[in-house]
Amino acid sequence: MLAPPLLLLLLLLLAVPLRQAAELRLGLRGSPRGTVSPAFLSLTLDASLAREPRFVTLLSNPKLRTLARGLSPGFLRFGGTSTDFLIFDPHKDSTLEEEILSGLQAEEGACGAQPGFAAVQELLLAQWPSQEKLLLTEHSQKKHKNTTITGHTLDILHGFANCSGFHLVFGLNALLRRHGREWDSSNAGQLLGYCARRGYNLSWELGNEPNSFKKKSGIYIDGFQLGRDFIHLRRLLSQHPLYRHAKLYGPDVGQPRKHTQHLLRSFLKSGGKVIDSVTWHHYYVNGRSATREDFLSPAVLDTFATAVRDVLEIVAATVPGKKVWLGETSSAYGGGAPQLSNTYLAGFMWLDKLGLAARQGIDVVMRQVFFGAGSYHLVDASFEPLPDYWLSLLYKRLVGSRVLEVSVAGADARRLRVYLHCTNPRHPKYREGDVTLFALNLYNVSQNLQLPRQLWSKQVDQYLLLPHGRESILSRRVQLNGRLLQMVDEETLPTLHEAALAPGSALGLPAFSYGFYVIRKAKAIACI
Repeated sequence: MLAPPLLLLLLLLLAVPLRQAAELRLGLRGSPRGTVSPAFLSLTLDASLAREPRFVTLLSNPKLRTLARGLSPGFLRFGGTSTDFLIFDPHKDSTLEEEILSGLQAEEGACGAQPGFAAVQELLLAQWPSQEKLLLTEHSQKKHKNTTITGHTLDILHGFANCSGFHLVFGLNALLRRHGREWDSSNAGQLLGYCARRGYNLSWELGNEPNSFKKKSGIYIDGFQLGRDFIHLRRLLSQHPLYRHAKLYGPDVGQPRKHTQHLLRSFLKSGGKVIDSVTWHHYYVNGRSATREDFLSPAVLDTFATAVRDVLEIVAATVPGKKVWLGETSSAYGGGAPQLSNTYLAGFMWLDKLGLAARQGIDVVMRQVFFGAGSYHLVDASFEPLPDYWLSLLYKRLVGSRVLEVSVAGADARRLRVYLHCTNPRHPKYREGDVTLFALNLYNVSQNLQLPRQLWSKQVDQYLLLPHGRESILSRRVQLNGRLLQMVDEETLPTLHEAALAPGSALGLPAFSYGFYVIRKAKAIACI
């Protein structure tokens, strides 16, 4: 007979149910749910970087370029609110910093390291905090000023994109108007002429968030007129043999609220035929009031799916078949949420957005920003990669463009969120038929995912991202399968080591965590 303490312990154990693993249901036998662009995860540089054009020269930093190359191929959008306050002047003298960099690049090539520029960059980095503060203040107070850029500014932007494996998408100023109505294209014509003479292969946009033009500048442009302006730009592009078939994207509207939906619908009816993809912007929350709980809230994350549906319905009704891009997006608008948007916590919004966007048919997602002012950047002012950078790097390496069906049973699917793609065929370790599952655990306890029985014999490679250090989910450093992620040196990214799981074992996700799982030899028909 059991002693009373042992009997009591046994009764307690029997009274606590074992946590069952949630069961995964994977769509491996049918066609893919959809296919996104190979450049699905793309980047932005905010045009505010050129508010003082000398700071654009920071893009020549070799470490920054190494980090950018890690996320290639993709599109690099140069745009944002400041787009509509940039004036191109081919005759104005460039900044001293731009002149020095231009001279060095002429000697050593645009993609060279330019060690002779290191001292200038150190000085610029010391001045950047005050410049960043100025930019964020101007943005919050909506005090926007015109800025003049020169040919050297364009040279540096194009050089950064080209040397990093990106295709530059340049936003033209849409607020230059004749009599406050029709777009004045004369300045754009000068800029196009310069780029054409230099042989720069670019794509184009016109304006940023036209739904906010009146608030930003006092000028109101309706969707119909904006459509006519895009037709005008398409004709302007056709005058240059290099840009006769150049891509044109727009209208880069903001959140799809009622007024914005009306503008988008009107624009697409007027000028939708001349654009190659429809672009819109999305942020979950206001950076000035966002909380830690917002980043972990299924209800907040689900608002993105609703916004996507609203945009897709408008596009289907006006220009059916046209691709839709998320032309600018991050966690929180206004430059991000300080101490939140630059931490491990931000990865929940970012990874879920990537999963939902692909699942719902968004072709390209452009992350605001790669480098620049605010706290939603992927790389900080010291050129250190932040958690969302490493998350993006893993996504680019592991996730392919074909989207598969997946669901979970035995857990709340809003708190245990799962997505499935064919594995990136460019990854040297993996083969056709392999699939990549990525999952987010919004529970405050660990969760286990169980593969279907027919996959229990397959090898699964785990890439589990967890915060590093005492700050927990508010840490700015992350570890992959227990190893801290950091660059080897300024020109070398670390190897992303997988952890092979025992066949048949459950996929474990600690509380408030996310990770990727590559299922080898899954023989998914859609991936062969």
